[in-house]
Amino acid sequence: MTPRDILEVAEELAGGLTEAAWRAAVSRAYFAAFHSARNRLRLAGFDPPAADQAHSYLWLRLSNCSHPDVEEAGKNLKDLRQRRNWADYDLEKPFDQAMALRQIDIADRILGLLETVLGSASFAAITETMKTYERDVLRFVTWQP
Repeated sequence: MTPRDILEVAEELAGGLTEAAWRAAVSRAYFAAFHSARNRLRLAGFDPPAADQAHSYLWLRLSNCSHPDVEEAGKNLKDLRQRRNWADYDLEKPFDQAMALRQIDIADRILGLLETVLGSASFAAITETMKTYERDVLRFVTWQP
């Protein structure tokens, strides 16, 4: 099972005819991006926490890595989670298919970027900046050699 598999389910749901399907699509799109980010950081030696704390853990590190595209992906991951929360918890607010499709596109771009940039030679420099951010700003180091 891969994050791309989850994103495919999101795309199928977004093609549905009901608001419930569109909301479920956004939830799946978020988790595709979430798992992609978590997997990449684990490969780099970071140890993301379990449960609720993992969400902010991921976007904070991506958003503070000195690589503009990855930092934007971190911001987009945070925004995508907010849309996922809207889809899952704010049922009184209308939610349309166009919203679901936009969120799937954002998740797809996050996955693409993480697959490309974090698999490149610049990944070492990105990892070093994240390690420094943990040590100097968060004062909570989870990276392990």
